[in-house]
Amino acid sequence: MNGALITPYGGSLVEPVAPDAEIARRAGNAEPLPVSHDAAINLANIGTGAYSPVAGFMTQAEYRSVVERTKLPSGLDWTIPILLHVASAPEVGETRALRDPDGKIVGAIEVASVFEIDRARHAKAVFATDSTDHPGVEALGRQPATCVGGPIRLAESAVPGLRHYATPRQNRARLAATGKTTFTAFSTRNICHLGHEYLHGIALENADILGIAVITGAQVKGSFLPDVVFDTYEYLVRHHYPEGRVHLINMRLPPIYAGPKEAFLQATVLQNLGFTQFIVGRDHAGVGSYYERYGSQKIFRELTGLGIQVLPISEPRWCGVCNKITTELSCRHSGHDVRTLNGRDVRRFLLEKRYAELETILRPELQALVTSMFETEANLAGSELAIREPRRIFYE
Repeated sequence: MNGALITPYGGSLVEPVAPDAEIARRAGNAEPLPVSHDAAINLANIGTGAYSPVAGFMTQAEYRSVVERTKLPSGLDWTIPILLHVASAPEVGETRALRDPDGKIVGAIEVASVFEIDRARHAKAVFATDSTDHPGVEALGRQPATCVGGPIRLAESAVPGLRHYATPRQNRARLAATGKTTFTAFSTRNICHLGHEYLHGIALENADILGIAVITGAQVKGSFLPDVVFDTYEYLVRHHYPEGRVHLINMRLPPIYAGPKEAFLQATVLQNLGFTQFIVGRDHAGVGSYYERYGSQKIFRELTGLGIQVLPISEPRWCGVCNKITTELSCRHSGHDVRTLNGRDVRRFLLEKRYAELETILRPELQALVTSMFETEANLAGSELAIREPRRIFYE
């Protein structure tokens, strides 16, 4: 691997992947532990090295260290507990296979710790609130309080094979093969609006490669389906962005919405993927009004253990006076003169078929592409009438 690449967090990639036969041998005939959709994502991230240096679901000691000190027991900064919630606890010392919601064996865990969490305390520490209106707190309330920790093995067959997905080792090799040295990452859950394009332009002016990391682990009602997001980005890469300088990445994360603490986790994953810089803007990884406007930038001044450089950029918005994208630092206008740019408005205007209001949010080609997905289309070819039904573009 190219020595010029940034070092993985903690010094090296931790990749506990094992052949499926070894998983079966280790677990024997013991009843497999079920893992949720979100836990299966975390399992894959541990196994492929995305969460390096974490090597398993967290034990009680690791969990306490993270929620009380925002550090791993080793002293490395860490913000989000990686937990395996279970309804029925195994015995310490057992090795259990892990079974995903589809019934597939996806790994195994050596049980080193069984413990209970205090949900309210956990919520305050991770999400900065215990309000069940927060989606992360609400999801936590549906999980058992009992957790199992210990080293894991990810089954080789469970390494994701998804669109634009690459393990950290694969992505680092891809970056190394470019012969370049500066790699800036931008993360998103939404299709690309003009504010995103503004940020991409800054990255392309200042780095060799832009990596657009589409976060695909959330299955939240009303959010864009990953294939729709990738379709819009592929269009931009194919027709508008400089050839060979923009990479698309499928970054698998559960729906955490922990604001600053999730921003730090994203940065950790991106460093392990080989990126040297990370764009962090307004309310990054947040939801509602639970976090400071630029709290996700502030946390990187408090936790300084990562090697990846954070690029804090003010929120892009459409200024009707300047008639272009600006930030609060680049023009004087405010209030009714400016319009925020966000995925929530794109979704709302699409659902309400207020297509004209997308004109200051999406470039015309993307507006046409997305609205065409949303409409029935009739084509007359000779004597045949072909009807294309609206495409499903949101989680339902």
